[in-house]
Parts: sequence; C-alpha cells; structure tokens
Amino acid sequence: MKCKINCFIPYDINKTFLMGSVKHLIIGFPLFIIFLILTGSAQGNTCDKDKVICDWLDKVTIVKSGQITASGVFLSKDLYVTNKHVVEDNRTVQVMASNGLFIEAHVIPNNHESDLVLLGLRKDSKEVISQLPSPRNLDNLRSVAFGVGRGGIRIFPAGELISHPLENLQQARIHSTVRNLPGISGGALINSSGELVGILAAGSGLYNEAIPIKSLNEVISQSLVSEKEFWDRGHAIRVCNQVLSSLKRFSQMPPKELLSKLTLNCDRANNKTLYDIAGQTFGTLGLFDKSVSYLQRSVKLDPNSPTSLISLAVALQFERSYKQQVEVLDHLLQFLQDDPLVLRMSIQAAAFSKNIRFAKKSLELLKRNNPYAYPQAVDFLKSYFDLS
Repeated sequence: MKCKINCFIPYDINKTFLMGSVKHLIIGFPLFIIFLILTGSAQGNTCDKDKVICDWLDKVTIVKSGQITASGVFLSKDLYVTNKHVVEDNRTVQVMASNGLFIEAHVIPNNHESDLVLLGLRKDSKEVISQLPSPRNLDNLRSVAFGVGRGGIRIFPAGELISHPLENLQQARIHSTVRNLPGISGGALINSSGELVGILAAGSGLYNEAIPIKSLNEVISQSLVSEKEFWDRGHAIRVCNQVLSSLKRFSQMPPKELLSKLTLNCDRANNKTLYDIAGQTFGTLGLFDKSVSYLQRSVKLDPNSPTSLISLAVALQFERSYKQQVEVLDHLLQFLQDDPLVLRMSIQAAAFSKNIRFAKKSLELLKRNNPYAYPQAVDFLKSYFDLS
C-alpha cells in the first residue's frame, strides 16, 4: 500500500487535492447498486485453499432483490443472512439454491440498528437457531461472496485487519484491507481457521467493512418479530438509495425538493453506509456543511471506520476547518499510517492549523511509510515552521 513514487504534492484546493481524494470519494460509492446479468452459478468453483476455507463456497449464495445483486450467508436449513440495504423494503427476495436455480426467500423483520436481516425459505418462519460462536482470531481475513467477473461465489485474496468495532455501538464494523467489488454485500468474512468473523457490508476500493458476529447474534435473538418500523426504515433505505443514484445525473446543483427528499429519507434510514454515501455526494455538490454533517453521523456510529474518517477529513479540508481535520486525522493515524492520501492531508492540515506537534508526528510517519515523499514534505513545512 505504500506509495512507490514521490507522492507528496503541495496543497491546491481546486486541482491537486481533488485528484488526491477522488479514489476515496468515488470508489467508496455503494457496492450494492449493481445492474448486471448473472453469467454463472455459485457451484462448480475449483478451490486450491484449505478445506475449511473452500467449504465456504457452499455456505454463501447469490441474493437478488429487485435490481440489486448481492450475497447471502447460509445459517441453517431454512435461514440466510444478508444486508438490510440489499433487501430495502421488499418482503421477498430471490436466493440461489444448491441446484443453481433461484428460489423465493421471505424477509424476517428485526428491530436491530445494524445493516443485517435474516431471510427464511418458509413464510412466517419460526425456526430458532443457536447463537454463533465468536471467532478465535482475526488473522488472514478473507471474503467469500459474489464475484462480478466470475458470475458466481468466489473466495477473494486475504487481507489484514485495520481496526476493531467498538463493543457498545450496534453499527460499528470490522475494518480490513480485504478486497471490495460490487456484489460482495451480504457475503462472509472468515479467518484463517475458516470461522465466520462477520457479514460484509460495504467499504471503499481500499478498505472493507464487515458487521461482526456479535451484531449477527443480536439480530438472531431479535428477529422473528413483525414491526412497522422495520418496513418504514426499509422504504427510507430504498428511497435514499434511489435519490443518491439519481443525483449522479446532475452536472449542476439539483432542485431543492430532491435534496430535501434525500435528507428526509437518509435520516430515516439510519444506515452507516448510506450516511457515508450521502456525505460524499453532498461533497461532490460543493455542499460541504451537509457533507461534514452526514460523515460525522457515520463516524459517531463507527468511530474507527477508515472510509468514513478519510471522507470526513477530505470534507473538512475543503471546508478549511483545519483544526477539526487534525483531530480526525490524528485518530485515523492510530490504525492507518501508510495511506498516501492520509499522510499528505496530515502534513497539510498540520501546516494550515499551525500545529507543530502534529507536523512532526506526521513527518515521522511519512518518513517511515513513504520516504520518497519525505524531502518535499519537509520543504513544504519549512514555509510554516522552524523544524530544527
């Protein structure tokens, strides 16, 4: 992940910085907006990994919900789990059975804040499943999910853990360098022992987000109930997602009515991923106050999310709120120290906020993780500080 060329570029709010942040702003758009035709099934995959890893090819399936194609994890004879942002407010979805054919599955409401929902093959399912065991480690993480290129379930290359979720937050997630592609939402995150670690949810092109087993167990205990709030929230998720997609067509500021519709439904959705995308969308529209507001909500739900924190740091830089930006970047550097964009923003924020302590800290990390950019960063900071 280290930058192999001279990556430190002095600050230019209109050109350089925008180019530096586009990867996080654009690739971080929703993984669940997929419009494609399936070209194969989950079966028939060859696997050269350990058996405990390969067995997961039969435990993950494809889920189709309207125009969304995603993944789901098999939990028991008649139950699967996927993301709420996949099912939205649909009462039924399609899941691929072992014979490669799609069958109907019923959405089972729950009152948990996380982006998880159970799917039952029988209407009004009363099946009760045991709590899932906690994983023994978070080493050698892999995702098993729908792969667009292969048209079926695949095992993705291994990645590394970045940060743990905070225990007391229902929407906090496991963050890793596991690969992200369209369609992985609802898939399995497993460890080196083949244990289920979490359910994939979203992320940027660089960083993955998965909902931990603890939250899944809470959903299992709170499901099998029918609540109007669940369907209302699902409707808000769908409308929020639709408006976010429609805003891509606008080259100028959209109508106020459309922005109000977005705000109303994204607020009701109360979904960490949608808060991220809404914040990024408002940022691309130049509405940085709204961008910061939504990204701060996302960070409040999941304080150790690289995707959210990087997006928030970008928005704060455009808003020229450098002292706040330093606070965000300082926290981010606790668990993400080799990202070229994060390091460059840290150098710039230190200079513009006149924070020499943070400048020296950022320089030290830059020297360690991206030595090619270090000399230029020193020259840049000498315009603001006496570094001797």
